[in-house]
Amino acid sequence: MNDDLDYDRLRKSLQFFVEEYLLRNPVGGDSPSILRLKPEEQHSMTMARRLLSVRIADCIEATRGFSIEHVLAADAELEQRGGYTLSQLRSRFWRHQK
Repeated sequence: MNDDLDYDRLRKSLQFFVEEYLLRNPVGGDSPSILRLKPEEQHSMTMARRLLSVRIADCIEATRGFSIEHVLAADAELEQRGGYTLSQLRSRFWRHQK
């Protein structure tokens, strides 16, 4: 479940994905993923961390077709925001298909 990763940095990374990709290309009427973490954070940090990890993994899968230039640009922005870079997250969350 990636317990060794800092929750706040993961949350900043998810916020980036929501702002840059989900809000620009809405997939339905659901509220942003980041807002749904708040109730879990108050109830159970273990469950909030699990939910955050699942959402990050989904975002990473959605970046499969990104060019190296796109990945590097996302890395720079994530680093500036204090989150984990896309490259770091890919190495931890990418579900490689064989």
